[in-house]
Amino acid sequence: MIPFKKNNFKLMKKILNKFIVVISVAFMLAGCQLDSGLYSEIGEGMGFPSNAEDATALVTGTCYTIFTPWGIFYPDAGYFTNSEMVTDIGENSWGWTTVYNSYEADDWHIDSGSRSQYRSYNYISMMTMSIHKISNIEMNENQKEQLIAELKCGRGFLAFILYDLYGPIQIADLETLLSPRDEKLIPRRTDAEMHEFIETNLLEAAEILPYSYSSSDYGRFTKGLANTVLLKFYMLTKQWEKAEAIGRELTKPEYGYKLVEDYNSLFDLATEKNTETIFAATAKAGVIEHKWHAHALPSDYPSPSGRTITKWGGFKVAWPFYETYEPNDKRLGRLVGEYTGTEGVLHNKKNDRDSGIQGALYKGAVPQKFGMEGVVGENCEIDIPVYRYADVITLLAEAIVRNADNVSQEAINHLNAVRNRAGLNSYTMADFPNVEAFLDKLLLERGHEFYYEGVRRQDLIRHGKFIEAAVKKAEYEGQPTGKITTIVDGKYKYERFPIPPSIIYESQGLVEQNPGY
Repeated sequence: MIPFKKNNFKLMKKILNKFIVVISVAFMLAGCQLDSGLYSEIGEGMGFPSNAEDATALVTGTCYTIFTPWGIFYPDAGYFTNSEMVTDIGENSWGWTTVYNSYEADDWHIDSGSRSQYRSYNYISMMTMSIHKISNIEMNENQKEQLIAELKCGRGFLAFILYDLYGPIQIADLETLLSPRDEKLIPRRTDAEMHEFIETNLLEAAEILPYSYSSSDYGRFTKGLANTVLLKFYMLTKQWEKAEAIGRELTKPEYGYKLVEDYNSLFDLATEKNTETIFAATAKAGVIEHKWHAHALPSDYPSPSGRTITKWGGFKVAWPFYETYEPNDKRLGRLVGEYTGTEGVLHNKKNDRDSGIQGALYKGAVPQKFGMEGVVGENCEIDIPVYRYADVITLLAEAIVRNADNVSQEAINHLNAVRNRAGLNSYTMADFPNVEAFLDKLLLERGHEFYYEGVRRQDLIRHGKFIEAAVKKAEYEGQPTGKITTIVDGKYKYERFPIPPSIIYESQGLVEQNPGY
């Protein structure tokens, strides 16, 4: 099974009518406002899914669809973009979701429409229903077990992402989903319940999922993905001992992960399948593409000969962060701080900002994260890396140091592996007089390595520097900072995103807004 390739779409068409009904009902169940008449159309005896082919298609639709460039990893305003725009890395020429317009002007774009990921929780309910449906099918038990493990991995994966953004979310249990006529309103889970849900689903998935697949099954969830999400979860919740243990697990040779030699090759079409990528949002021309270049490249940015590429020029990397790179850092090859446009105009910080002229690079450098060889018009078919081995080993380095409250040579070696790949000199023990010095350098290194990969916000919050970075960014733009530092119940309110007002309305007040909004 290849979740998003053409052969799977052919399979889906065979059962589309029945599948649409299942999906429609699941959405309604998850939304808690139920139409009993619609439920009666499917019932337990509708006959779908009835065999292994049906089960595979059901998993493809309910589990994998949300983790695509058209789902939660949509470049326009998906998880990565929204996460990055409220940090010291992300800037936007259009003013979307930036730290100062969102916080100071009460213009929080990400709580509305396509810029909110909260309603993705519907897919968790769909996965729960799919587990129930598949469990009752007569089919090969090993295949059934793996499909259910993929669904559990999907539930834990999505729950983790939403918990990171919003805190506890609404998650319906199976009993509720099987009793739609009750029209039960579903509250948000507690922190403890969210922790148990995420961890249990991922641990159970990791027990069953394989280390790898054949090339024809590229894109499916693996044991490595389940454990990587667990690592991210343990770091988010500051469970350093568990984080170190799972990080070490992921370095075992059975997983087959290692850094590629060339950082830039991670984002090229020809080398998108590699030893470093643990999970990617898969893209394919004519099936599912993404629009990164349209959102990032300025209108006068030169295109390869004979290639037409749409360019709207919104996404940027803020100048103060861009300037923290060492001049010889090879990763700057994917960050454009100067270029001559198609009309012969030289764009850089000096010309576009320091001169007072708001040119193409006024807000910052261009994050040309992906190559151009897979782009036609607005569409790019290069896979979007979600989790990479470089993420694992740098988080492992952090967990080792935090768990021992001491800087070790092992942790330094993990950090140096990423630095050396970027063409930078190795750190030595003498560079770290204390734990804080190590953590500061690690935080900066991860920022340089993972810009626009959805890492920075989590990192800053975990290091206690999210608000500090937001204030500096606002000050650089000459924006007010009073609201950014708002504390509610002893916590900075902007470390979590607001719950969309429509969710609160639909819950009839059962779901309360995050503090301070």
